[in-house]
Amino acid sequence: MRYKQWPLLLALPILLTVATKLLATGDSLRYLLPKDSIFLTIEAGEVKFFQHRLERKQTLYSLAKFYGLSVEELYFYNPGLKDKPISVGQFIRVPIPNGAIKRYKDKNFAKWKHAPIYYTVKKGDTLFRIAKIHFRMPVDTLLARNQLLNYNLSPGQLIQIGWMEIAGVPEKLHEGGDPNSRRNAALEYLYSKEGKSRKIAEHQGVAFWQKNSREDLDLYALHRVAPINSIVSVTNPMSKRTVHAKVVGRIPDSAYGDDVIVVLSPLAAKMLNARDPRFFVRVKYLE
Repeated sequence: MRYKQWPLLLALPILLTVATKLLATGDSLRYLLPKDSIFLTIEAGEVKFFQHRLERKQTLYSLAKFYGLSVEELYFYNPGLKDKPISVGQFIRVPIPNGAIKRYKDKNFAKWKHAPIYYTVKKGDTLFRIAKIHFRMPVDTLLARNQLLNYNLSPGQLIQIGWMEIAGVPEKLHEGGDPNSRRNAALEYLYSKEGKSRKIAEHQGVAFWQKNSREDLDLYALHRVAPINSIVSVTNPMSKRTVHAKVVGRIPDSAYGDDVIVVLSPLAAKMLNARDPRFFVRVKYLE
């Protein structure tokens, strides 16, 4: 969302709305530029969100990678996103972790490497709550940074919190568990959502995975009948663990025996605590 900054105390919500309708975030090569501004909203659990407006040639895969997420997590945070193609100008809701918010300038700070972060004051907000509860920083820092003469705030007023590096958000900064657990939770959410309108089938048999493979990046599976791009739920009765994986293809007839009902990525198998290349599983899938 690029536009010239106006005095913070005089900022009006109507100007913000017009600006966000005109310009996208980043450009066709980058997802964030120094002249972009990040406007955060805060929801339950102190989760902070930014509405990224798509520019030409930006894709969900690279957008997710830029913000340290998986595509499944984008689907999780944007209900309905999976149901239709994305388009230029579309808003994608992305969570911004606290660790990605730079609250102070250090000696190596370079303005051209950062985009400013703002918070829009809501009714009932106080400067103390914004500083101490939402962003964990001194009240005096916000007073000085925004040239505020007192503690009085008005709904719609913009408060600059700090900056974010335009290089993106490292995956490790996201809170709420390790990245693989977050990815599995996002897939589980999609599976549950799709299962409300589709029939769920279940069978059991052998799962296979390439134990010696070094590929360890995503949760995916090959299945004989489950729709491509749907989610399967795989349970290892021995470890009592369940993992959710995206179906990316069919099991080749000539490569595996008839007893193999699912081929898992190494990451999915490891999350199930698989010990051998072949192990017994129960699989639920959407028909």
